[in-house]
Amino acid sequence: MKLSDALKLDLGKLQNKAEELVKDDAATLEQIEAITKEMENLQAKIKMQEQVENAEMDEVIAEISGGGMSPLDNGANDKIVYEDAFYNALAGRALTAEQNEMLLKVNNALSSGTGEDGGYLIPVDQQVSINELKRAFEPLEGLVTVEPVSTLTGSRNLEKDAQYTPFVEFAEGENVPETDSPQFMNITYQIKDRGGILPVPNNLLADNKANLQAYLNRWLAKKSVATRNKLIVDLLNAKAKTAIAGIDDVKNVLNVTLDPAISAVSEIIMNQDSFNVFDKMKDVDGKYLLQPDPTNPTKKLLAGRPVKVVSNKTIATRTDATTSKKYAPVIIGSLKEAIVLFDRQATSLLATSIGGTAFGKNRTEIRAITREDVKGFDMEAIAYGEIEVQ
Repeated sequence: MKLSDALKLDLGKLQNKAEELVKDDAATLEQIEAITKEMENLQAKIKMQEQVENAEMDEVIAEISGGGMSPLDNGANDKIVYEDAFYNALAGRALTAEQNEMLLKVNNALSSGTGEDGGYLIPVDQQVSINELKRAFEPLEGLVTVEPVSTLTGSRNLEKDAQYTPFVEFAEGENVPETDSPQFMNITYQIKDRGGILPVPNNLLADNKANLQAYLNRWLAKKSVATRNKLIVDLLNAKAKTAIAGIDDVKNVLNVTLDPAISAVSEIIMNQDSFNVFDKMKDVDGKYLLQPDPTNPTKKLLAGRPVKVVSNKTIATRTDATTSKKYAPVIIGSLKEAIVLFDRQATSLLATSIGGTAFGKNRTEIRAITREDVKGFDMEAIAYGEIEVQ
């Protein structure tokens, strides 16, 4: 997710708060003015960030080339030449002298910036298209914290959640006693390469650039979403499971298990099976317990928290090997506090019509590699509940 998109999500939350404040008769003028000012500041940040992202191509290539001059020095014209060269190279078409020189510039930059892979860097405007497509394929990365990184390894420090002891009383003239110090834990990340080989019919490669670009974008978006979803779900599955029978158990988690600060910003993530159970629950008056979100009627609320529904294919319902009973996920808390996805933001493609099985099958094989790492940051910010389903 781009930073501007994350800021827009924050703006949406502020707008929801503003709507609630307007409906609150006890709200003061100072509170309304404060949230209005906060929204104006955030809108200004979004505008500035979008301007930065519009110039992303030159910055990314400059970073890959070791922080020096970008291979694409001449702005829009170089970008067009590079994109044409990129797709002609993938399709095995003849390149002009200008296109050959452009690929040589970018490949030299890549060899020093992305390790031994040395493939073609996907043009940034295509990377944006891939990211836009990914949102349509139910990515879980939109629920976690995504942190772009420019190095293959690194670390982040997180203050440990601890019970704070009060200051010690002392008399006038006495030395101020020492107090306990904050405790931190260090979270390290190591970017890993993940990829695959895509066999492409040669008749598709013979088509125009737009067809090939659209085809690759769809494939890369689906594979990237599936890869990152699995990394996130693997972390979630490592959590101890809490039995959930109904809304009272959900409230127990929100009121007692989670820290109040986390509970206040929590979401409830269900798959289709668990949502189906809760969507049919009614109170003693026959009213459904899941309520529509007044700010977005297509969404639902449970105990005042937004409900996010994902496919059973994304987070599967578990079958107990002993009893054969089925248990569907009810994940409560803040995934943004719990999990961080370190995104290297460097995707490469390399094609061959001779190596592998390509020559014998008269096709071209394209190797795609993406780079990321997913780490638990504060796994106490979520509780993994399970509800029995039929």
